[in-house]
Amino acid sequence: MLRRGFAFIYIGTIIDQNATEPISDSLRKELVSDMSSALYARETAMQWGLAHSMTETNPFAHTGYKLASRLLRTDQTFIDALAAELCVMPTLRGEQLKAWCDTHANPLVLEELERTTTF
Repeated sequence: MLRRGFAFIYIGTIIDQNATEPISDSLRKELVSDMSSALYARETAMQWGLAHSMTETNPFAHTGYKLASRLLRTDQTFIDALAAELCVMPTLRGEQLKAWCDTHANPLVLEELERTTTF
């Protein structure tokens, strides 16, 4: 669960790294939020007894980053479509998001993606 949490934290960062425009104030705020979320995930690993220090959480973060990269490469079209949808409708309730995903997403098994060796 922690690796997947890190993946969803980092996927936006990977997308933002590809931007060619100067960093906007809103993007800067998102990056700060991502860093806070990553810190929270690291603290969770320590609370769960999976790591005894922040440094020991690095493997979770690293694996999460690799999974985010694979998710982006595998589902770029879906991610772009979701981003476009969120530009039109910036807030979606859980059931709205689920319905949208049910009609637009291809089935994806995270376990298979986690087992792949490509980065």
